[in-house]
Amino acid sequence: MIVRHEWEGAPHRLKYLFGEYCFYTEQFQAAELTTHVSRITGSLEELAPSVLPLLEEYDAAVIPAYPISTRPRWLKITRDYLSYVPEASVYYFIDPGESFDSYMQHMPGKVRHELRRKLRRFTEYSGGQIDLRTYRSVPEAQIFEHLAHAVSRETYQHRLLGVALPDTAQFKADLADRASRDAMRGYLLFYNGAAIAYAYAIAKGDCLQFRCIGYDPRWRDLSAGIVLIYHALRSAIGERRFAIIDFGFGEARYKKDFATGSLPCATVFLFRPTARHLLAVLSHRACIAASDCCGDLTKRLGIKEHLKQYFRAPRGHYRVRLRTHREG
Repeated sequence: MIVRHEWEGAPHRLKYLFGEYCFYTEQFQAAELTTHVSRITGSLEELAPSVLPLLEEYDAAVIPAYPISTRPRWLKITRDYLSYVPEASVYYFIDPGESFDSYMQHMPGKVRHELRRKLRRFTEYSGGQIDLRTYRSVPEAQIFEHLAHAVSRETYQHRLLGVALPDTAQFKADLADRASRDAMRGYLLFYNGAAIAYAYAIAKGDCLQFRCIGYDPRWRDLSAGIVLIYHALRSAIGERRFAIIDFGFGEARYKKDFATGSLPCATVFLFRPTARHLLAVLSHRACIAASDCCGDLTKRLGIKEHLKQYFRAPRGHYRVRLRTHREG
């Protein structure tokens, strides 16, 4: 049974995407369920008693990840709420075990070998040093926010999707609040004193959830993002505080490689039943359908991956040439 203290007020938004371009955002105040997906039991109907009082205060109640066996209906209208399921995907998470070394032993041998190769290559390029810094206090959070945004603005997630590190007063206030409660972690990877990759995570009880991960695309060939995640996980697991570490939705390869478990899940929005919310839901669904149709067409034409690479590529940027210190 989900109880009131497991819901947390937070600003939310529906992103209207066409392909990988975000052209509009519908913002609203919501109560977000903080219970980890692996600990949620019961049907959506059984959750209703805990949701209805929240809709008197918020526009919606959001379940970021709800475990499913079959995909639920995308829209359900009742007298008390509008249930909207915009997406279903896989949710990846980590059971850290007793130590970082024991966690690594559960990683498939081929994946572990490839990871070590990438770590070795970056270490050689950086002169034998890995400069990863962790941020968690209020003063440290302010430093992290400034440096991480400089990296975030270079990513395609920022340019196209609007899902990079938020650059708003609300986010800064939330960051400071979480830091004051030891409920955030910021990680930055540096090269020659300059930040080149970042990760932002929030702590909810014994769960650590990575919210944003990004890297300067000029460092793609040196796997800066993978190097960052590896050392961030080493740091987080080394705290011996977190029983679950997760990456959230999406089927990016790094999530599969680092995860120890996964669940099919859906994001569920339970809106207050108003005409405005119904219009937002219907238009958002229409946008998804149009984007999927165009995506299928470009895939059949054999140009989908070329278009994706073109729009993701940073304008005027170059990639770091791979050269190790052994080359002299």
